[in-house]
Amino acid sequence: MNPFTELRAQRSGPRSLPVSSARVPRCALVTKLAAWTAIAALGASSLLAAETAGSGGARHGRHGAFLSSLGLTDAQKAQTRSIFQAARQSAQPVRQQLRATRESLRAAVEANNASQIQQLAASEGGEIGQLAAIRSTAMAKVYQILTPDQQQKLAALRQARKAARGAQN
Repeated sequence: MNPFTELRAQRSGPRSLPVSSARVPRCALVTKLAAWTAIAALGASSLLAAETAGSGGARHGRHGAFLSSLGLTDAQKAQTRSIFQAARQSAQPVRQQLRATRESLRAAVEANNASQIQQLAASEGGEIGQLAAIRSTAMAKVYQILTPDQQQKLAALRQARKAARGAQN
């Protein structure tokens, strides 16, 4: 018996896996399938996240995180909470309308209805503008309750964020 036959005989015991050329491509297929599944799952979750963030629901949380570094007093925190709560309530019907407009716009795109696309796109722009006005009004109210020191700190934070965004682009 030559050494290769002996080695093969030793490997064919109950603990070893059979040596086959078909096994390698199957592993590669499983790996590729797992990778494509992960990519699809990430893509679906990012689409969901983008749609959720586009509705304006996450905006107030970002303002809260941004303002937390200003060292607000408990009274200021309570005031900002009530300001953002009121803004959230007034924005809710606009966000619902925006969601409906976007669904109608998708349907118009699929139907290739150019006039309806123009009308719905203009409506969507107006609703986005209303949400921006609500957010800006809330931030203006919050700005008024800040001390001059906190206002300066906020200006410095905005400049730093602007510089960081400029460096990314």
